[in-house]
Amino acid sequence: MSTSLDKNDQILLALLGAINSIKLYSDKHPQAILYVERVVTILSEIFQTEEELNIGVFNEIILVNQKPVIGIGKVSQSLTKALNQVDIDQIVFLKGLEEVEFAVFLKETFASGDLKSSDYPHILLGKIFIDKRGINKDKVESVLDLDSSQNFLLMLKNLDVNKPMNFNTVKSLSADMMEFFGYSVSPLKYLSDIKSEDEYTYVHTINVALLSMSFAEHIGISGPLLLDIIYAALMHDVGKILVPKEILNKTGPLTPKEFEIIKSHTLKGVMYLCNQQEMPRIAILVALEHHIKYNGGGYPTIDYGWKPHFVSQLISIADIYDALRSNRPYRPPLDHEQILGILRYDAGIGLNPVLVDIFIDMISK
Repeated sequence: MSTSLDKNDQILLALLGAINSIKLYSDKHPQAILYVERVVTILSEIFQTEEELNIGVFNEIILVNQKPVIGIGKVSQSLTKALNQVDIDQIVFLKGLEEVEFAVFLKETFASGDLKSSDYPHILLGKIFIDKRGINKDKVESVLDLDSSQNFLLMLKNLDVNKPMNFNTVKSLSADMMEFFGYSVSPLKYLSDIKSEDEYTYVHTINVALLSMSFAEHIGISGPLLLDIIYAALMHDVGKILVPKEILNKTGPLTPKEFEIIKSHTLKGVMYLCNQQEMPRIAILVALEHHIKYNGGGYPTIDYGWKPHFVSQLISIADIYDALRSNRPYRPPLDHEQILGILRYDAGIGLNPVLVDIFIDMISK
């Protein structure tokens, strides 16, 4: 099994394989035995840090521990169908599950269709539980109200250049953004205010992702590309976290040397992201290009004629908008009309003029 898949993806793939094998063959068939062993092995690894694993179906979406799993396409569809056929909304695997119990559960549930939920001490079946606070959009006043936002911020604050990133936190926040702040929702209402300079880089990143998602949807982008754009926006400034805070948060003018260190954050971000598993290529490209201007200026220096990718151009506009509306050590926040004036002035020079017009149309509605 590919080590590039996280544990959630691995367990879903293995569970689907076990279900299909037990339906096609007998529980004694080598293929069925192999998948039973694989599921229990992966669960054993998960149970080293967790007491249970919750797999459920909600609105045709597979959730693991109440978080949507995205990126494995037809596997999710097939597993959803298999669970629906036996009227299972939720399976909870408990620590201590062994191969014999799991094999009996598979045989009786998916091969014979004779569901005996009371016979499995380490497998619980039932209706999926959804956090009522989570699905009540009226109670979400800011993008930071999402638990997945807090998990993402915690991951960024503890980022270690020598350790792999937990990309599940990026996936989870991206899925929640698509769920809670869809096309009909104005992103301006849910942007978070930045309380302190120490918080700026982290909170600004989430605001930019929300703006970029809405911007992309306004253009008509959906599906996997929309997800990649959210991923890229969440990762675009990761290099700044690797810049010394005393330079990043300096209230006075930067020296030429300090400015060069600030500018290095794009290459630092690229180097870090290139070493991460599952990272979409567009996220790496945006980390490199989001300070390159439409006319070729900005940084890092590029070859003549190079045009930043349109996703980089899109995220750059969202990046500038949120930066201008935020309080910074060297200036107060600008009002809405001042920001629009700056965007219009920079259209065709630093920013793609067509995208500027579309962005202003979006935030004006």
